[in-house]
Amino acid sequence: MLPAILNYDQKFFDGKKWIFIPSERGERRAVQVLKFFERSVTFPDYFYHYKSGGHVAALHDHLQHDFFFRIDIQNFFYSIARNRVQRALASKGLKGAPTYAKWSTVRSPYDGGPRYVLPIGFRQSPHIASLVLMQSPVFDAIERARANGVLVSVYLDDIIGSHADQAVLTTAYEDIRQSCVDGNLVPNAQKLVPPSAAITAFNCDLSKGAVNVTPARIAKFFETPHDAHATDAFAAYVTRVARANEAPAG
Repeated sequence: MLPAILNYDQKFFDGKKWIFIPSERGERRAVQVLKFFERSVTFPDYFYHYKSGGHVAALHDHLQHDFFFRIDIQNFFYSIARNRVQRALASKGLKGAPTYAKWSTVRSPYDGGPRYVLPIGFRQSPHIASLVLMQSPVFDAIERARANGVLVSVYLDDIIGSHADQAVLTTAYEDIRQSCVDGNLVPNAQKLVPPSAAITAFNCDLSKGAVNVTPARIAKFFETPHDAHATDAFAAYVTRVARANEAPAG
């Protein structure tokens, strides 16, 4: 009899999402998976969650353009089934992919959808989810958009596109949006923003030549007391976001 897959110690709901805390054995498997990714997988340079500067760099790179769209994948991790994880790992040559897929997934805390899914809280989840995205119709649609001159940035479940021509951008937006549906990575309807002169993403307002942390996000920070270190860190972040505004766009 195979040993039980006890890959997490506890789970909790933080008011917005379920989070799983890996067990010691689960964490050991995570390290093995991450080492495999280091050896075997290269992510595109427009996957900003693996790029220096993260989402701030992504926003800054879009400043040159006139129009922007945003697509957010709903329940990204929890929409990725165990068999999809297995196929993704096996496609890159990971020996024992079925076993690692079991160690990397949990019984879904949500009704409907796949029975076993990637959880939030496991260190390997972002890597596996990114690989699954690369092997989905969404990736092909992004590549088509880029071939037509659209700047696309991906930050885990957030996809932002920009271009000087609204018609070109609209074609790319519709293609990527439909590809998300086709690939069972359904967009969050409440966060879809078709090509516009300004969008909000990552709690920042983005338009041509200007990006700033939203007033609402700043107000929320100051709703509760913070020590001097946290206040200084937040102020530095606000400044870092707006720093690119000093440079001429385009």
